[in-house]
Amino acid sequence: MKFLKNILIFGIYFSSICSLISQEDIRSLNDSIRKYKEVEYQKAIKFGFKALDSFQDDDNISLDFVNTNYYLAETYFYLGELKTAFEYLTISLELYELLRPSQRRNKNVIKPPWALVIIGNVYYQKMKYNDAEKFYNEALNNFKLFDPEHQEEKYYGINTSLVNLSLIKRDQGDINASRVLLDQVFERRKKNGIPQEIQATYQSYIELFLISENEEHLNEYFQKSKTFYEGMVSDGSKELVYNLYFASANRSYAEFLKSKGKLMESLNYLLVSRSLLNDIPNEIPKVNFEISNVYYSLGMIDKAKDLLIENLNTKQITQPQKLNNFKLLEKIYINENSIANLLNVKDSIIFLNEQPTYQFQEEEFSGLEKLILISEKQNDLRVSKIRNSRLTTIYIISFIILLLISVTLKFNFDLQKEKNKTLNFEKEKIKDELNLKQRELFSKINFISQRNEYLNRIKKQIGKESTSSSKIKSEISNITNSEKSYKDFDKMFSQVYPKFYKKLNISAKLSQTDIRLASYIKMNHSNNEIARISGISIRTVESQRYRLSKKLKLSNGEDLNSYILSI
Repeated sequence: MKFLKNILIFGIYFSSICSLISQEDIRSLNDSIRKYKEVEYQKAIKFGFKALDSFQDDDNISLDFVNTNYYLAETYFYLGELKTAFEYLTISLELYELLRPSQRRNKNVIKPPWALVIIGNVYYQKMKYNDAEKFYNEALNNFKLFDPEHQEEKYYGINTSLVNLSLIKRDQGDINASRVLLDQVFERRKKNGIPQEIQATYQSYIELFLISENEEHLNEYFQKSKTFYEGMVSDGSKELVYNLYFASANRSYAEFLKSKGKLMESLNYLLVSRSLLNDIPNEIPKVNFEISNVYYSLGMIDKAKDLLIENLNTKQITQPQKLNNFKLLEKIYINENSIANLLNVKDSIIFLNEQPTYQFQEEEFSGLEKLILISEKQNDLRVSKIRNSRLTTIYIISFIILLLISVTLKFNFDLQKEKNKTLNFEKEKIKDELNLKQRELFSKINFISQRNEYLNRIKKQIGKESTSSSKIKSEISNITNSEKSYKDFDKMFSQVYPKFYKKLNISAKLSQTDIRLASYIKMNHSNNEIARISGISIRTVESQRYRLSKKLKLSNGEDLNSYILSI
């Protein structure tokens, strides 16, 4: 039994380890996609397919797998293959909906913000700036909701959204607003201290001043980019991204020189740009096309034509780039009056325009927007369902608590009722006992009074006989003055009035005679009755009453009986 238990534990442990390894593999492959998505598209796609292959049908959907589809969508977007990009983006959104809330980045994030960025990018390319701005702002707001443990992604997301918003302002001609946004990004990146980001911001500034035709600032930031690049190279850095950004800076500066009619200078900067991209083949078709344009403008038609044909035979060229190259070739063949070549080029242009990968249908894009909207509605429904479920749970718990309270109160009420019954019974019992004691006390007093009265009568009879009866008189006097009779009385009196003596002694320091007199008065006996019970004369009782009033410090008008009865 123990052996089987150990095997089961090992199986669960091994399965968990395998699952973790699988997740780590996908995460590592995702990092590779991110690394190459802008510089070597084919490598990024290769890593993406490998990540997809590593996912088994029986695996649980994870955020890493959702990200794989998103990174592939992003890579195809950079390739210009919008249809394929949106197919993967759609899959990414659908998978995101299958994730449990605990697997998501943040419970407050309604939509995956990177997907919103891509939607915004497409609108931006279509020059629908208001729509693009809406999606960029929505992405920005979602990035701001990220938890502290996702601080790095939050940082990159906010920067990306701000840069994209800056591009919209730039293209709309609001240069100041564009620069304000770029300044925010630059301050954030400078504080973070990552060199690639600083260089990327320089390039954004260069493009801004290129469009605004601000030659002074353009030269300033081109020199900053150049100095920065040379500094990184002299430090031994071999990061391709530095070459990529500086190559872009040279292309932008070449475009500025071309706009000023300085074609040869422009060509030199473009050639520098191409030399920087030797290890980034995906970028070479872009710069080759621009070089061909300069060649064409300089009248170097053969060089332009050769470079365009070389471009078209390159595997890394995208379909939009092919279309642009064919259109420039079309101009060249028209000028050369080369009918055969011109027909071939026109056929190629028609073919490319009809390609589904290039011809991204408006309804497909609309479908993705609807998917995003559905995603938001589903999230709202899920939140509402969770809220209703919680309210139902609260109501049930509240009902149970109220029921328990009601049962407890009922139980306590019944218990208290029983206690009151018992207490009343005890009170009645004590009352009966006190009544009994009081009756016994009265009986005892009556017995003492009758006995003393009988003995006094005997004394008088004996007094009429001979004097030899003095001894009998003495004994009878001892009986009538017996302390034992009083002790029996005192015991019963204490049971009926347990606190009387204590309260009386607080008022004054009293003798035993005083206490005995007070107890008889408490029993509401007259002076005659007290004299008869005590076996003393009425005058003696009156004298004792006077002394007791003095000790109790009663005023002249205050009655001793009333005072004692009030105790």
